[in-house]
Amino acid sequence: MHKKKTSGEYPAIGDKIEIREAKTKTNNKYASQILDIIDDNIYIISGPIQKSALIPLHVGSLIEITYFREDKGRFVFKAKIIEREYKNIYKLKIEKISCTTKLQERNYYRLSVKLDVQKIYNLKLDDNNKEVIESCIAKDISGGGIRVFCNFKHSVGDIVKLNISITDFSITALGTVVRIQEIENDNFKFSLGVKFTEIEDEDRERLIRYIFEQQRKLRKKGLI
Repeated sequence: MHKKKTSGEYPAIGDKIEIREAKTKTNNKYASQILDIIDDNIYIISGPIQKSALIPLHVGSLIEITYFREDKGRFVFKAKIIEREYKNIYKLKIEKISCTTKLQERNYYRLSVKLDVQKIYNLKLDDNNKEVIESCIAKDISGGGIRVFCNFKHSVGDIVKLNISITDFSITALGTVVRIQEIENDNFKFSLGVKFTEIEDEDRERLIRYIFEQQRKLRKKGLI
């Protein structure tokens, strides 16, 4: 295959991506990766796997590809599956059939906090998936994302599941790692910026109400 380097806002070989089936009611999203780039519109991507089981996506199906470019944001385009292969590794050849669009993110107030967070990540080892569960601490949070201190060394684009304990309730969200920093901390090695990519509307609203209430209390004390 003829590999082509890409830069700027376009996906590159090795980028973590998210697949969503375009014409289903379930709105399921799956982690994947760009394995090769044939030309501007033809990509080879890894087929989605969950809990060691292949997720069968069929030739001719329409999908939506979402990916991050560091310091540039989140992008999406529509594609069609044109080939499927199971030899050695589950792979899909896809054809881009739409323009690439930058997703506009809402601006949310970011609240400094200290919250317990359980982070769950599916780590691929050879042909197997290993579920990595880590207890972390949130340092700030908003309706659009969270900053988490952890010890597992992630990559930008990793998709993680977060169980976040907030006072008298908890929320669960899927997020994508958009920033990584090494930190000097007695308990943790890394600070992760995670943008929520899948969160129930009710959970987001509960989270925003909690943040507004904390803002109100801080203003009353003259702290903001």
